[in-house]
Amino acid sequence: MRFTDSVAFVTGAASGMGLATAKALVEEGAIVYGADISAEALDREFATLEGTVPIALDIADSAAVNAAFDQIAEQHGALRLLVNAAGVNAPNRQALDVLNSENEQVFEAMKRGERHNSVFIEHTSDEDFDRVMRINLYGMFYTTRAAAPLLKANGKGAIVNFSSAAALSGVVMPPYYPASKAAVLGLTREAAAELAPFGITVNAIAPGAVDTPLFRQSEPEFVDFLIGMQPIRRAAAPAEIAKTVLFLGSDDGAYYTGQTWSPSGGLIMH
Repeated sequence: MRFTDSVAFVTGAASGMGLATAKALVEEGAIVYGADISAEALDREFATLEGTVPIALDIADSAAVNAAFDQIAEQHGALRLLVNAAGVNAPNRQALDVLNSENEQVFEAMKRGERHNSVFIEHTSDEDFDRVMRINLYGMFYTTRAAAPLLKANGKGAIVNFSSAAALSGVVMPPYYPASKAAVLGLTREAAAELAPFGITVNAIAPGAVDTPLFRQSEPEFVDFLIGMQPIRRAAAPAEIAKTVLFLGSDDGAYYTGQTWSPSGGLIMH
């Protein structure tokens, strides 16, 4: 097993790709600290996972992030792997409903042979932009900053950051999402260059369509349309993405750093 008795910290661990990664790490022998803003979902999912420690955490709160890593320092003194899977594509339910509505209007117009031009930039508030950036970018910086000394103490380690295919292509959507996910790539490259002398790799993954509850909130016909944009015309299972994370976080991926991997069914090719 690739992570026997190694300590891993996974954000966004209560659902989707974060949960799949936490489960895969447990199977590989890791001691997994799983963080998520939903304490109820976290406790439910981690109840049957041996060797795990659930931590209710808003990663946009730097003091709370520091306290979580202080717990790891006290109990283990070191960290092998940080997986930054937490993120949102909208700051609240209302904004998500607007996004889904706009997407459906675009799709319906296409079926009629027409074009619907969505307007997002002018309708994005300071508060909404700030909230998404704080979760998707600031939170990742907070965890990276807190994890760095523990990864150094381990003698080697890895960080895997979740970006998105939306960071690598032009997508009409509220600007806070692609902006935050593109910024993740810059953070990844800087951390990769700085931490390499300490035996720590830092990479990003930019998934395309992944079969999560959030992805399936849209109408099935629209979901099929999105999947149809990919050469591989299916959504990835969260467990498939977790395999990429484990490769990058293990010794198998020790010669890769500062890279962006896009498990997107061929949507992104470079």
